[in-house]
Amino acid sequence: MTGSSVVRLFITSALALAWSVPAAAAVTRAAAFDENPRAGWLERYQESRQGPEQTEKFSEVYKVAGDGALDLQNIAGDVRVTTGRGNEIRVEATKHVRHRDPAEAKRYLSLLRIEATNVGGRLEIRTIFPRMSGRNSISAHVNYTVVVPQSAAVALRTISGDVSVNGVRGEVRADTTSGDVDVVNTPNLASAKTISGDVRARDIASQTTLSLGTVSGSVIATGLKVRTLEAGSVSGDVQLSNLQVDRLTAKTVSGNIGYEGTLARSGRYEFHAHSGNVRLVLPANTPGFEIDASTFSGSIRTDFGITLRSSAQQGDPRGRRNGTNRAIRGSYGDASAFLMVRSFSGTVVISKK
Repeated sequence: MTGSSVVRLFITSALALAWSVPAAAAVTRAAAFDENPRAGWLERYQESRQGPEQTEKFSEVYKVAGDGALDLQNIAGDVRVTTGRGNEIRVEATKHVRHRDPAEAKRYLSLLRIEATNVGGRLEIRTIFPRMSGRNSISAHVNYTVVVPQSAAVALRTISGDVSVNGVRGEVRADTTSGDVDVVNTPNLASAKTISGDVRARDIASQTTLSLGTVSGSVIATGLKVRTLEAGSVSGDVQLSNLQVDRLTAKTVSGNIGYEGTLARSGRYEFHAHSGNVRLVLPANTPGFEIDASTFSGSIRTDFGITLRSSAQQGDPRGRRNGTNRAIRGSYGDASAFLMVRSFSGTVVISKK
């Protein structure tokens, strides 16, 4: 898939997400500034321009049949999901509104609704932001903390906010447009994607295809044991460590790719970086692999003794420029796995761990 195709894919996903939830004229909140030394100044400035923040709590418990399922759609605000015992879903939410006129802020707060529909063990949560005139400068967001049964299926979507999931054993899909996605210990994670932000996945084992993607940000994955992994960024790094995967496709247009893990017999691993480096760290006792690696204006270095194909040995014109290796095609050991590595203006390094 080309860089432009990746951009179109994620932008299409973002538009689909935006159209699937009610439109809002609210100004989304700024990112958290807990560790910013100017946070106090910013809070005072916001209060002077928009007035003090008005909040309202929401708390409900819903009984679900069997493992249950959660489908939550938000517009502005963070979503955090963890697991608990029993067959119930506990939803805690806090609505936040700022306006220069406290009375107007309270009125908007009362109109900002959380709608829940629980049918057949499937709980749907929707955040309904009221439409307001463009002359009203209102900042509003809703933060969620949800506890679900361990084996519940979970689908989360928000436009402006972070999404985090920990310990859910059912199928999980987590998407945001502007924010980070963090997923930990979720064996049936299907996808984690954002447009502007980082995607982080840790301690995940799955027998299906896992897709991790962002447009502006990095993909960081560690401790994954999956059958097939697709990881991509347009403007950011793809960093994969402590991996066991049979099929891997890692792509970035503007960023570096790093991979540290084992190679499965008959496994296939593809790495594509346009303007970045590719670094692969493999165990010293790796049985073997076939390799097809090339770079246009970088170089290729490897710690493994590659037996080159005849075309490379005879001076493939794409193989060396100015005394620098720019293409390697050959095999190492039993050639049981296949590596394809491409970089346009970066260096390719294959080293032993």
